[in-house]
Amino acid sequence: MATNRPTTEPAPASITELFQRFADRWKIIYETALAVWSAERRSPDGREIRFICDPDPAALAAKLQTAEAGR
Repeated sequence: MATNRPTTEPAPASITELFQRFADRWKIIYETALAVWSAERRSPDGREIRFICDPDPAALAAKLQTAEAGR
């Protein structure tokens, strides 16, 4: 069965933009075993945790922007 995972690493410009725009509010990591970017944000009191994931850093940035707009 064919896999849909990308065969190349994401473009550095997208990664840089992702970190510049969101790293101060979200903990962002790339999980190599899954080939997925993830972002985690915890509320100040620790009672709420949000996780958002996407294999493409630009798409993750768009999801984070949407999540922040909905607050």
